[in-house]
This record gives sequence, structure tokens and C-alpha cells, in this order.
Amino acid sequence: MNAHRWVVVADSAFLPARGGGEREHLGFVRAAADRGALALLVVPTKGVLDVRPYQELAAGLPVLPSPRRTNPLLLGHPTRPYVVASRPAAADLVHRARALAPDATGVVVFSYKSWRIGEALARGLDLPAVLRQHNLEGAYHRSLAQQTSGLRGLVLRWESARITRDERRVDRAPWLRAVADISAYDAGRRRRRGAPAVHVPPFAFDARLAALPRRPDQRRRVLFLGALDVATNTAAVDWLLSGPWRAVRSEVPGAVLEIVGRGPSPALRTRLAGEPGVILHADVPEVHSFLSTAAVALNPAVAGSGVNIKLVDYLQAGIPVVSTTLGSQGLHLGAGEDLEVHDDPAAFARAVVALLRDPARAEDLGAAGRRTIAAMLDPAANIRRLEESFG
Repeated sequence: MNAHRWVVVADSAFLPARGGGEREHLGFVRAAADRGALALLVVPTKGVLDVRPYQELAAGLPVLPSPRRTNPLLLGHPTRPYVVASRPAAADLVHRARALAPDATGVVVFSYKSWRIGEALARGLDLPAVLRQHNLEGAYHRSLAQQTSGLRGLVLRWESARITRDERRVDRAPWLRAVADISAYDAGRRRRRGAPAVHVPPFAFDARLAALPRRPDQRRRVLFLGALDVATNTAAVDWLLSGPWRAVRSEVPGAVLEIVGRGPSPALRTRLAGEPGVILHADVPEVHSFLSTAAVALNPAVAGSGVNIKLVDYLQAGIPVVSTTLGSQGLHLGAGEDLEVHDDPAAFARAVVALLRDPARAEDLGAAGRRTIAAMLDPAANIRRLEESFG
């Protein structure tokens, strides 16, 4: 049996895994199960949780639902963030966890949002704990607030201020052995402010993408993939359409931009319908066909934190990528070697045009990025990195 046996605390019900964060949850649980390191899975949930899909991830896996609170009055607390207050530790949590996982050796908390549950388990079971972070949570919510107007924007600004203060305190909490950041950039920033942070790359390995054949369409299809009900993604689309894409179309008139994602608003649908050379594919059942046939993929992130899982997917599929610095800064990737990185709109457009005009060089770039990300996403190696963070 593996020396490590972890109580894993999710931050929400992550099955079915549609978004990047949910896929990271799922990838980690699978990797931990393969390693024999999974003792118990705790899942915060708003309602009755169907535990069967979670139990299927590992034979005999005990799953412990943890009720969430959704009272909007929680938003009024002066210091406690809603995302944390809505995930309380139940009075019988430790007792039930001890009964279900008597051999547990540690606690892994996904993510900052569930730290109260993680702390209760770490202290109550007298176990070391590691916090797996997807973002600098305060910075991420601040980005969301900057991209959101009206009352919701005001609420997000209030929430981001509370999160920033609380997150800094949690990062140095005595019950926490380490913070395992998905982003190397975030881990560096966290260390500079005194937290015991390490970098553990994403648990987003996808065997189907790694084996996906490249069949670039002759119509020069350019791909943007991302949830369109998330403010950071809509900001990226707005930046792309406001300049770079028009420059690409002026140089390559036949180029087509395919925007693939869930939940576009009526206003976004209307805008995209009026953009020359832009096709929206909303709420599609699968994305592999788009990834296989795209000539170039775009990651024009201008807001947010952490690692864009869309970039990980692009690279695993072997697509040549043009990204902004913000979109690529969380991973150890070589600009000009694994992908193109440009922040100036005109330079971003020129890079896309150059790849469309030189398919051989584009495919070489995509193949290099695919090799780099394959080594980075090795699930067994990343589980070992997490084990090392327990000391």
C-alpha cells in the first residue's frame, strides 16, 4: 500500500467535468487513485449528491457529501468571503471522516474556497494538509470584477477585497504544510509574500488529446476555446475582436475564427453574428473535432490568474498556439519554441498570419509544444511532487 493515504476535499461537485477547474479536480482524483493514495473524497454540494459517479473513480472509494450554505446574507459579512462561508465544516465532519478513512495520513484541499473544511479535518484528525490552488484567488476575483458591470461587479469587488485579506492569512496558517500552485508564476508570488508554496503542474492530462491526429483544415480555421459565461473569457474575445482578428482577416481574407464554448449571452451571440469570418459553436457536445482540424489556436488572455486549461488542451492536441504573456505565464513554456507569445495586438495578429501562411512551421511549433506539455503533465510525476510537499 502507498505510504500516503489522503482525505481529498473538493471545492464543489465536479462531475460531470466540463470546465477547466472541474477537469483539474477529476485529473487529480484519478491520479491519486492510480497511486493508491485516495482514502476519502469530501464533496461540498448544494443539494443531494449522486455519489455513484465519484465512487466509480476508484473501487470502494468512500465519498462524503458536505452541505453548502447559499444564504445571500453571507455576502454581508465584513471580512469572511462568501466563497468560504458557503462551504462550512459540519459538526460531525471529523467524526464521519475518521470512521470512513481511519488510515488517512494527510489532507489535500482543492481549493482555497474549501479551506474551512480542510482546516477542520487537519486539526480534528491531527494530519498534515496541503492546499491545491488553481489561482491567486483574490487576483482572480479582482479580474472578474474588472470585467463585470453593475451590481454584480460591485459584489465581486467586495468579495475580491475580502478574499485577498483572507487568502494571505490562510497561506501562512499553522495547520497548512504547503500550498501547491497550479501556476509556477503564482507559486513564486506566493513565496515572495511568505507562504510555503510549491509548483505542481496541472492534473489535466488527456490521453485522447495526446493521441489526437492533426488534420488541419485547408480553410485556415483559427480556434478560440473557452466558457463564454466567464468574464475573463469574454474579455479575451473582446480584445481579440477589437483589433487582432480584423488585422488577420485583412492579410488572410479566407481565415475563419471558430469560437467554441458554453453559455454565450444573447448580446455576445448578436455581436459574433455580425463579425466577418467568425463562427460561434455554442454548447457543443465535444471539442475534439475542432481541436483536430484547427490550423492555429488562440489564447488571448487579458485578465485572470492561474493556468488556462484551454492552453493545456491546445498543446496536448498539437495545435500551434498564439498566446498573450498572461495566458502562458503559469507554465514553463518557451516563447518561439513551444508557442508564440505576443501582447501587442499588431504583433499578435502578425504571428497568427505567419503561422497560417507557413503550415510546415506551424506544425513543427505545435509538435514541439505537444512534447513539452506531455512531459509536464505526467500524472504520476505530479502526484510524487505533491507527496514531497508533505515533507
